[in-house]
Amino acid sequence: MEIKRLGENKIRCALTEEEIKDMGFEIDEIIGNGDTTQQFMRLVLSLVEEQEDINIENISPMVKAELLSDHSMAITFGGDSDLSFKDLMNTINQLMGQMTPEKMEEFKNLSREEKQDMVDAFLEKRQKEEKKEAKKEKPKQPMTCALVFSSFDKVVKMCHACFQERIPESSLYKLEGEYFLVMDFSNFAKEEMRTFAFAAVEYDDGRFSNEGQIAYIVEHGQSIVRKEAIQTLMAL
Repeated sequence: MEIKRLGENKIRCALTEEEIKDMGFEIDEIIGNGDTTQQFMRLVLSLVEEQEDINIENISPMVKAELLSDHSMAITFGGDSDLSFKDLMNTINQLMGQMTPEKMEEFKNLSREEKQDMVDAFLEKRQKEEKKEAKKEKPKQPMTCALVFSSFDKVVKMCHACFQERIPESSLYKLEGEYFLVMDFSNFAKEEMRTFAFAAVEYDDGRFSNEGQIAYIVEHGQSIVRKEAIQTLMAL
């Protein structure tokens, strides 16, 4: 069996008809029987995993089998997406499981070329669905937080110590004797937020990220600085 890496998360295995028979399988059985397909794929995967330079965990869950003119078989594991490989066998089960017993029986009675065309179309549809799902824009997670301070001076010191050029949208509220600096980090990278968080803990007396709690502060707190609170405090 010839194994070739086609990319970071894509590999191709080429097997001759003799090699497939030596493994205890017939090509028609592999294509026409779901259980046999799974057994064959498991064996191929175990052989691939023996290659020290190939890490199956990095291969995306896409499979394509091709019957070549010389009756050899080429199997491509993975695709061009960056989807992590979690459980290839589950993917194969889903693909083959979509066929009803009647469809499976019809499939077995097709010619080799018809079977291959059907398998290719079946797997291509699955790959398109995977790619379409991967391209969907995921809803942005709220990046708003509120820091609690026991005094106004602490808020001012934190603003001077933790901010320079990159400043989030901010507003300052007072509620039940405490000051709440509400900030929106939507345009910040995670690494920038992490650095700020480590620095801010030296000055604040608590923090909130729950949307409901922040909404309560905004609704019931006394507005001290409604916009650009950090810039205003840094000017003091």
